[in-house]
Amino acid sequence: MNNIKFHRGWAIAAACFFASSVAIGGSQYSFGLFVEPLEKTFGWSRTQIGLSLSLIAFGAFISPLIGSLIDRHGSRKIMAFSMAVFGISYLIRPFMTELWHLYFLSVVQSFSIVGAAMLPPGKLVGLWFPENRGRVIGITAMGNNFGGMVIQPIIAFLVSIYNWRAGYTIVGVMALIVSVYSYLVVKNPDPFSEKKPEQNTRNESLVGLTLREAVRTRTFYAISVAILCGTFTYSALLPQVSSHLIINGVTESTASMAVSLFATCGMGGKFVFGNLSDKYGPRLALLIDLCGQATFASLLIYAGDGLPVWVIVPVMGFFLGAFGALFQLIVIDAFGVKHFGSIMGVISISNAVSAFLGPIIAGMSFDITGSYAASFLITALIFALGAVSLKFAHGNQDQNLPTSPVKSSS
Repeated sequence: MNNIKFHRGWAIAAACFFASSVAIGGSQYSFGLFVEPLEKTFGWSRTQIGLSLSLIAFGAFISPLIGSLIDRHGSRKIMAFSMAVFGISYLIRPFMTELWHLYFLSVVQSFSIVGAAMLPPGKLVGLWFPENRGRVIGITAMGNNFGGMVIQPIIAFLVSIYNWRAGYTIVGVMALIVSVYSYLVVKNPDPFSEKKPEQNTRNESLVGLTLREAVRTRTFYAISVAILCGTFTYSALLPQVSSHLIINGVTESTASMAVSLFATCGMGGKFVFGNLSDKYGPRLALLIDLCGQATFASLLIYAGDGLPVWVIVPVMGFFLGAFGALFQLIVIDAFGVKHFGSIMGVISISNAVSAFLGPIIAGMSFDITGSYAASFLITALIFALGAVSLKFAHGNQDQNLPTSPVKSSS
């Protein structure tokens, strides 16, 4: 039974990995590849195209509902359905003719990402791997970077050889494949089932504050601010890295290689900081990470052709990647795993601010100055603010949460 549970857990972790690879990694890292083709095809400005990325903010408003559904009914159907919707939204994009078509599909995409890749991994890993969740969440969150390292070059190849429509199509096909896989393997472990309390004799790990209890703590708001600030990395910085390097004199092929290295180092960041979280707690790990992002987001301004690209870009990727694991871990550490979906869902509402403002800041920075330097500097200051807010956050011992892990049932 232990071996069966072990293999099932890692199969589920793989589902989370692949969902993140396509829904977050594939879409975010490849966004810049479509900007110029869409600009040439339809005559849309970069600010108009960037606004489509801002519409990802709408997903934040449905997060509480999806989080609550995951807590009540499990992740399998929600995750599979969301991945399918995400895939369809990309398969339809080649038929766009108007700007509002792009905006509408971006809103659909925003809803699907929440249920496909944002909320399920933290809950599932928290349940299946109570003793080393930092390490495993770090591994599953590597999917974001895997998308940039593997999927982004594939999309870049298709866009350059064929057109932007081929790039969107391959993302949609990949998403449908992941949807089927998720439906087949994802489930909650039986020892944690809330539907059969008489069987939960070893349920110590399925504990935590309710949403109502969490929002009464100072820690809830401190963590919310830190996560809000950290998520500017996905909207104001990550999608612009490739374009920024090209503006600074880097060739398109070198920029693509640099972004792949950026993503690869992000995988290392997730693994290193996931283990750091297990050993010293996610609060300290996240504090170090935000300070690192603030420093190298500033230095990224000067990344041009030559040595700066191969030094600054990889280290920035290392710190940026780590955030994808740590924001989930700090919520579990502070409030427990039982109501993670509901609590994380409400905290995710604040992400609407970064998802909406980030692309606008980046787009205006380019349209006004011809560069993304100003937006990178603003983002660095926001990261520093997030690090300061962690001073007011506390871990599970301060919240009086039990910490003993669940033993495997036989």
